[in-house]
Amino acid sequence: MKSVLRSVFFALLFASPVSAATYEAVDGNRIIVLDGDTVALPCKKPGRGCAERVGLRDIDAPEVFHPDCAEGLQQGLKAKARLAQLIRGKVVYVERDGHKDLYGRTLGALRVGSPSGVNVGMQLVREDLARPWKAGSTAREERRMWWCGPG
Repeated sequence: MKSVLRSVFFALLFASPVSAATYEAVDGNRIIVLDGDTVALPCKKPGRGCAERVGLRDIDAPEVFHPDCAEGLQQGLKAKARLAQLIRGKVVYVERDGHKDLYGRTLGALRVGSPSGVNVGMQLVREDLARPWKAGSTAREERRMWWCGPG
């Protein structure tokens, strides 16, 4: 009996579909960079307001639209410009993780060149233009101090 159950278990295990990451290839010239951690993907069908906003998962860049301070705005503009530079003229692979954040953005990663290419969000972190994302008010204050300094 154990042998039969074990056989059934393994048959079901190997028969079940394996969930692999799926990527959508998008022309980087058609992606609108909103700030250092948010882009708008082009509409698949023409229509008003159909662009999908994607927040780069696991990073936070300084705000451009509602900055905490003048220094933060300057850092945010640098992050935005660098993100645009990283994707322009390239095929960008969008990996969505199926979640939305508090701002209604789809969360995901952008990779250039191939599905295993450079993760542009992590590249911004490596270049000190963005910080790794941590939740909570303490983490928010740490990020603000990183860009604006104390006070």
